[in-house]
Amino acid sequence: MTGTYNIDFLVASLMFLLVIFYHFITQQKLYNSNNRFFLFLIIIAIADIFFDIETSILIMKKDESITEILKASLTVFYMLQVLIPYQMIRYTESLKNCPKTRIKKVIRFWQVPFGIMEIMVILNYWNGMIFYFEDGIYSKGSLYLLVYIYAIVCEAYIAVSSIIQYKELGEKKFRVVWEYLMISVSCVLVQAFTGDILAIGLGIGIGTMVLYITINNPYGYIDSLTGAFDNTYFVQWVQEEMDAGRQLNLIGIEMCQLKRINKVYGISTGDQLLAKVVKELQELDNSVNVFRISGKRLLLVTHTLAEYEKIRFKVQKLFESYFTINGTDIYFPVVIGGITKGEKLKTSDRLLAYIEYMVSLAPNSETTIVVQDDRKTMEGFQYEQEIEYYLKSAIEEDLFEVYYQPVYSIEKSEFVTLEALSRLRHPRLGMVAPDIFINIAEKSGQIGNIGYLQFKKICRFVSEHEEIMDKIQNVKVNLSPVELLNYEHCRKMIDVIREYGLPFSYFQFEITETVATEYIEELYKVVSEFQKIGVELCLDDFGSGYANLNTILKLPFSSIKLDRSLLKGICEDSQIASFYKNIVAILQSMGYKVVSEGVETEEEMSLLSGWGVDMIQGYYFSKPLSEHKIVELLKNQTQRNSR
Repeated sequence: MTGTYNIDFLVASLMFLLVIFYHFITQQKLYNSNNRFFLFLIIIAIADIFFDIETSILIMKKDESITEILKASLTVFYMLQVLIPYQMIRYTESLKNCPKTRIKKVIRFWQVPFGIMEIMVILNYWNGMIFYFEDGIYSKGSLYLLVYIYAIVCEAYIAVSSIIQYKELGEKKFRVVWEYLMISVSCVLVQAFTGDILAIGLGIGIGTMVLYITINNPYGYIDSLTGAFDNTYFVQWVQEEMDAGRQLNLIGIEMCQLKRINKVYGISTGDQLLAKVVKELQELDNSVNVFRISGKRLLLVTHTLAEYEKIRFKVQKLFESYFTINGTDIYFPVVIGGITKGEKLKTSDRLLAYIEYMVSLAPNSETTIVVQDDRKTMEGFQYEQEIEYYLKSAIEEDLFEVYYQPVYSIEKSEFVTLEALSRLRHPRLGMVAPDIFINIAEKSGQIGNIGYLQFKKICRFVSEHEEIMDKIQNVKVNLSPVELLNYEHCRKMIDVIREYGLPFSYFQFEITETVATEYIEELYKVVSEFQKIGVELCLDDFGSGYANLNTILKLPFSSIKLDRSLLKGICEDSQIASFYKNIVAILQSMGYKVVSEGVETEEEMSLLSGWGVDMIQGYYFSKPLSEHKIVELLKNQTQRNSR
């Protein structure tokens, strides 16, 4: 073989790879298996192109005195040519979301042909079956094409397996793998048809660059605001750590008042604060990895219990002091959730769900709270997980029940309205607390389905008991924030009332304080629709949060329900009693009907009656009752009143 070679593309490709290598090793990252395989692929590719350039230059010299050096260099080059396709198989297998045992089995299978080919390349030094030199001239051996056939078989396997395991690979990674294959094949064809243009190395360089930009770019896994690793990276990395059986100890940090800080100091200050918090957490210890899981939730991960205890103590100390931003000292409480041996949860999804559950256990506080993983906490989490799993079949089979709690009118001395309440019975665990399954349904996006099914039952009940409804002003129905802010869902509720041919005035929708304080266009649109057809609104749980008179005036409420928390101490503390009495008087002077919720004792009832409260709801009169029992209760009331 006497031609010359154009190595310009090889030089350009080598420069590409060196830049990629520099950025990849200098940017912070977690070395999971895919990143390790990619790093090895870059190193092999750099070495391959280096030896391709070196051997091409030496071959063009046609100097018989350097034949032995050239043979050794070419042997290394061909060994790298054999190694690259095998490494690509390892790399693409690590991209697949499937059991690690299956991936290892595939890699072990390909070790055999890879090992055979490497041995053949080494033996070529003596037998010349792949290449040889005659009078200092490079020549192809009888088995020269075997190296390329092997590479084609490897790439064919990658192509076929990516199609078969498309779901495990995912659309994005599937597309990128095929881009790599097409670039590689195109460059092989260019070199095959031209002979003197060494384009295979260019294909390796461009293909590796594509993998870096689309999949293995460390900058792509960094939260741009804080510099912490993002949630996507956490899910990938922690799952691999779990599969490998490595110990994971986690410290979750929930910045509960970040929204308030943004309102008080401005979003820019809030962003700077978040970035500073992450920076200080990263500087606590070199062994800790910091992730930003959501807007206000951070996660720190360590691998030993000693590191965990040390870091958790430092984190608590960190949030005991102020953070100075633009000359302003800002203090804010956080919830710190500690999980030891998190690998016991088996999946990243369950781990994140457990962290969410732990944060939900912390009460509202102006000081930092620590919630530690223990047996009781885990049992509570497992209970909720079982309820969440059951919730799917409960919705599909419509297993929810409606209970009704009567509301008593002091003026009329009888029950005048009913509040409809959802109930769920688990076949093994019994009745599930409404707060639990409603919270789960809201998080999973199923609350609208439950609300719709329950409202149909309520309308059916009303239509089947018109004689009772003649004595009842209306039925109060709770709407969750998710339902209330969904205009189409509320339209469906209105359609159900029409379907049963019922007067709209039979229904009063209860709105929580949380929604009422966040007055937005979607809420106004829904409220206007209700008001237009005659469905009344009730503000629920007034006094439990942040609602004030200004909130009330924004929406057309006909009644206000005072939260049960306001009753605490009214019988023992005159100031509390006076406060409650004044709230009642102010609301009534504004034209609202006042409902006192949570009344349980004769003494409370006596005070509220004296203050002129319009209606009473609570266990003093009745717990929530099933359809059958509420009908019986109201019939008995009618019979008593007719005597």
